[in-house]
Amino acid sequence: MPASSPSRADLLGEIGERIIQVFRFLQHEVTVPRAGVIHITRSEADIMRIVMERPGTTVTEIARAFGQHKSNTSTRIAGLVEKGLARKETAASDGREVRVYPTSEAQANLDRFRAVWAEHLGPLTAASDADLVRTAAVLSELADALAAARRPGAG
Repeated sequence: MPASSPSRADLLGEIGERIIQVFRFLQHEVTVPRAGVIHITRSEADIMRIVMERPGTTVTEIARAFGQHKSNTSTRIAGLVEKGLARKETAASDGREVRVYPTSEAQANLDRFRAVWAEHLGPLTAASDADLVRTAAVLSELADALAAARRPGAG
């Protein structure tokens, strides 16, 4: 009797598991000091992912996303500002609230990390360019949908 094909749920579950496995490796690469790349800690990397995904996110929203105290988050953001990767602005609607934005250097630093990741991942796969295009499209669709679902006011 031939083996049945995995279900959609099984495939999506495996994709999630594999993303986490790859993420662990790529996350480590962010925290390794290297020439030409601004070194950041894991906590700073977590904050930068949110700030890059949602520029103008408040310090309070970032703290809530990680279950951290606002003061701890503010300290980490101050480190990112000092490194030139983030900038803070007072919210127009509430002068007590601070919004955080990525800088152009943050995008340049991310581009440098992407080059590091490509260098590490390239030799590990024999996938065709067409397969890589499809894989990137599916992962982008999932990432965009997850980000949209996490935005304030999302149903």
